[in-house]
Amino acid sequence: MDRSVSWWDCGEFIATGWLLQVGHPPGAPTYQLLSHLFMLLSFGNPMLVAPLSNALSAFAGGLTVGILYLTILEFTSHRSPSPSYLPAAIGALCYLFCDSAWFSAVESEVYSLAMLFCALDVWLALRYRRTGNARLLLLMALFLGLGVGVHLMTLLAVPTMLLIVLPSLLRCRRWCLVVPAMVLLFALGLTTYLVIPIRAAANPPINEGRPDTAESFMQYMKREQYPKAPLYPRMWRERDKANWSDWTYGLDGVAGNAVYYINYQLGYMYGRYLMYNFIGRKNLKSHHVVVFVLPFLLGLWGLLRHRRRSRWGFWTVMLLFLFGGAILNLYLNHPCYEPRERDYAYILSFYAFAIWIGVGADEIGYRLRVKGYSWRWLLLLAPLLLAWGNWSDHDRHDCHSVHDIAMGHLQSCGQNAILITLGDNDTFPLWYLQQVERQRTDIDIYNINLTGGARTMQLIDSSLGRRPVYFSQYFVDRFGKYYEGRLRCNGFCWQLLPDGAPVVQSHSHPIEWHITECEYIDPVSARFLDIWHRNLQSCGI
Repeated sequence: MDRSVSWWDCGEFIATGWLLQVGHPPGAPTYQLLSHLFMLLSFGNPMLVAPLSNALSAFAGGLTVGILYLTILEFTSHRSPSPSYLPAAIGALCYLFCDSAWFSAVESEVYSLAMLFCALDVWLALRYRRTGNARLLLLMALFLGLGVGVHLMTLLAVPTMLLIVLPSLLRCRRWCLVVPAMVLLFALGLTTYLVIPIRAAANPPINEGRPDTAESFMQYMKREQYPKAPLYPRMWRERDKANWSDWTYGLDGVAGNAVYYINYQLGYMYGRYLMYNFIGRKNLKSHHVVVFVLPFLLGLWGLLRHRRRSRWGFWTVMLLFLFGGAILNLYLNHPCYEPRERDYAYILSFYAFAIWIGVGADEIGYRLRVKGYSWRWLLLLAPLLLAWGNWSDHDRHDCHSVHDIAMGHLQSCGQNAILITLGDNDTFPLWYLQQVERQRTDIDIYNINLTGGARTMQLIDSSLGRRPVYFSQYFVDRFGKYYEGRLRCNGFCWQLLPDGAPVVQSHSHPIEWHITECEYIDPVSARFLDIWHRNLQSCGI
């Protein structure tokens, strides 16, 4: 796992978890509280806070793999009196080493923990169907409520859970008592959301949306600050017009929307991720690992054989696969293009496909066993190939780039400066450094997307001449044209000068790096490194 902060929301999750602050809507209070418990094991050592926060994802990811193993056993053990241990292990390990699950399990993000709650609920539903123990339903309802407090994706497992438990529940004599108790426990799980208005009322340094009143809390929960994607048209965001023709062959109207959906949204933004996980991809170190195709073939064979073996079992997994994949894709209505890869959104669908990998391995293993062959152990090549191909891209134990780049931003600013940022990657890692490691707390950071354009311009105008004002590279890329001739490069940042002041390139603070040769550098990191070297050249260093 990563030993420090990572890109995107990770810095925000670590900072808000450490001091129980309010992150972006609609919040993740269950995740926040559990991560805070993990962080308490640091006993006040700030350098252990990030690793312990990352450890929560690794711990949840490991438990998810174990639950998946037990779930595959539920689908395969009926064929013979001895459980299908090897096929279950093959399916679980293929999920463990697939691209998306591994990526989320080594950083401070919600998806690894959210998948644990999904996996637990599906497994408990299967156990209830087999045993009829109503207490399992109560536990399932509680976990569902808690899971919603991690990420709303846990609700995508509800159709599968209903398909599993409803027939048995309707035959239960005590269903009129069980169902109200389930509703009560589900609501109990949702009470973690109370931490959001309680902490917002305390006015912590990070308080996004300030949901401390009933009205602001409802706005926070509805994510009103984000644009809402309609179900139709599929090509909905006006600023994407120049990109639509890349996918529609020049068509518009209903036909253009249909082609765009099939080519870009379903194909590029879902099908490509499915292939990434179980066939192979050109990884970011520029080598191909196409032998991943074995897991995909096992899963495809499992899908086909599962339908013949058990129609109920097939549709149970298919619901999980579709709601976590194609149906979610239809709802998300991806704009063209996204600022980063969105494969993590479909992790539930990849989990379902891993079940089919286990079923496929069980089918092949059974046929080989009947014919007297002992070659079924060769099926372990599927997860071993995934592990071998993905290891170099996903091993983050010696990564320092995000921490160093964030520190470079802070060290580029003068004392008591104001730093104006634009996106996640020039804001959240800096929040982590200030809130957790207590680095350069003299700097006030304002993200224009969170502060608002008018308020940000007012801050700049009122501070210039009293406090040094700096812009991040992201901000300059978008708004630098409005300050032409007034920006001075200073490390990673650009200092805004008053009108008429001479622009002299300078570099006033040393920025140190300790990036190892084997460290995985993602495209965002590579871009920042390129900016850094260009800034050094422009400063004559």
